[in-house]
Amino acid sequence: MRKVIVFIAATLLASFAYAADSQDVDASKVLDKPVVADTPEAFAQQAAWIEQEMQADGRYEFTNPSERQRVRGLLSQMASLLQRSGSVAAMDQNTKLKLFNTQEEVNAILKHNDSNRLVCESRKPIGSNIPQTHCHTYRQMEETARNTKAGMQQFDHSRLCNGGGEAGCAPGSRSGH
Repeated sequence: MRKVIVFIAATLLASFAYAADSQDVDASKVLDKPVVADTPEAFAQQAAWIEQEMQADGRYEFTNPSERQRVRGLLSQMASLLQRSGSVAAMDQNTKLKLFNTQEEVNAILKHNDSNRLVCESRKPIGSNIPQTHCHTYRQMEETARNTKAGMQQFDHSRLCNGGGEAGCAPGSRSGH
C-alpha cells in the first residue's frame, strides 16, 4: 500500500513539472495534460487559458455544455484546494490525492474534446469490400457535422417554402409547420 501511495505522489509531483503555459502549447498537437496545478497563481493562469480555449475557435470549443460546466466546477475545486494549502508541497497526502484525481478528470475531458485529436475509422468504399482507413481531426469532424446540419436546415426551409415566397418563408424565418 505504501508503494502505491509513493508512486501516486511521485506521479503527481512529476506531472507538476510540466506547465501548460499558452506560450509553450503546440497548436497542432493534442495536449495530454492541459492542467497541471502547482501554485494558486500558476493554476489561475492555466484556468483562464482553458476558459478561453473553450470559447468559439478555441482548442476545446466542441466541449458540450454539461462537460464545460463539469470542467468549470472541477477547476473551482482545484483552485480551492490550492488556495487552502498555498502549494502542492504544503498539502497533506489526502489533499494531494484529491487534487490529482480532480486534475486527471479535467485532463481527460479536455483531451477527449481537443480539436487536434485524431479520429480514424475503417470504411469500405462503394463497390469494394476492401476497407480503407480514413483519419480526421476532431475539429474537422465537428465542423463537417455542423455544416451538414446547417445545410439540411437550409434545404428543409427551401423545400417547405418551395420558392413561392409564402408567408414565413423569408430567410431566417420559420414556417408555421
